[in-house]
Amino acid sequence: MWKKILKGAGGVLVALVFLAWGIKAYRDAHFFDNYDPRAPLNLAVLETTEVNRESPEKGYTITRFTFDGFQGEKVPTLISMPMKRTGKKLPAVIFLHGIGQNKNFLREITAPFNQTGFAMLCFDQYMQGERKLHGKQSFRARWKAFVQRAAKTVNETRRALDYLSAHPDIDSQRIYLVGASYGAVTGSTVMAKDKRLRAGVLVYGGGDFRKLLHSYANHLGMAAALGLIDGRNLNPEKPPLPKLTASQERKVSVVIGCIIPIVRYFLGAADPIHYASEISPTPVYFQNGKYDVLVPASAGKALQDAAREPKKITWYESDHVGIDLEQTKRVLEDGLKWLLEQDDSFRAPEEKMTNAPPFEINRT
Repeated sequence: MWKKILKGAGGVLVALVFLAWGIKAYRDAHFFDNYDPRAPLNLAVLETTEVNRESPEKGYTITRFTFDGFQGEKVPTLISMPMKRTGKKLPAVIFLHGIGQNKNFLREITAPFNQTGFAMLCFDQYMQGERKLHGKQSFRARWKAFVQRAAKTVNETRRALDYLSAHPDIDSQRIYLVGASYGAVTGSTVMAKDKRLRAGVLVYGGGDFRKLLHSYANHLGMAAALGLIDGRNLNPEKPPLPKLTASQERKVSVVIGCIIPIVRYFLGAADPIHYASEISPTPVYFQNGKYDVLVPASAGKALQDAAREPKKITWYESDHVGIDLEQTKRVLEDGLKWLLEQDDSFRAPEEKMTNAPPFEINRT
């Protein structure tokens, strides 16, 4: 009798496992399905402001508007354009901000891009800026939103490409992408899926969720959650950071090791490691820090290795981008110089530029 019960239970368990992985396979296959190029953008321009109007060489406009994402969801967006024009259509850069930033970071970095002739666009990713979750949310609700954020960011970037490709002032053959941190993680997938992008810069991104989840920042966060360290003033972007003991590291590694299969089950389809090889033949520039506590060097290398040529790679003797202001300026300048190289063949002799203007950001 017990043998029959155990066999029956075993059969049910096997069936449930197959069902669970069948559901995962179906969900993964359709993870990025919610992009529809035929859907109306329903643009709504809210306001335009002028910056440095008295200095045309440095002047630019910033327009705030919305476009429709999936099922008419409004996506708050900024686009900046140089005031000085040659009469030709402009190249454009889509900037994908980091996990804790919002579209207003464009205001901090746009000037050098505009001074070198680029328009620049950035939208609020889901859960950030004007799209923050309101009120007290359960863990389940926040986790669901975080899973949705990856797909929304990829698909809404493609909708931004729809907008720029039809814009009367933008050259549709000269649309580039710059993704920083989380924006580099999602941006690499955009580059794999949409060949309208001429080239892209992936700033301190990474792939392989197993490696990403084992960042030192995550280890510290888990140690704080387990009560192993005091996490009240813990901020991975404000060093120096506490050092975990060998015993603490072992405990944290065990817990994170148990979490990894769960994350990969629900969010594995968003791992850019699956798509990086498809970036080719679009040129891509990888920038990474050797001592990054948020995106481990191993995760950065995994994404780089998964991508095929043509690619350029620069390793900086640095922590995560944004932590050190001067280092961040250098990274931005290197990225802009590379974009100018990619755009050079489109430029008349008087438009060509070899040096990027300095970035004068006040915060990161």
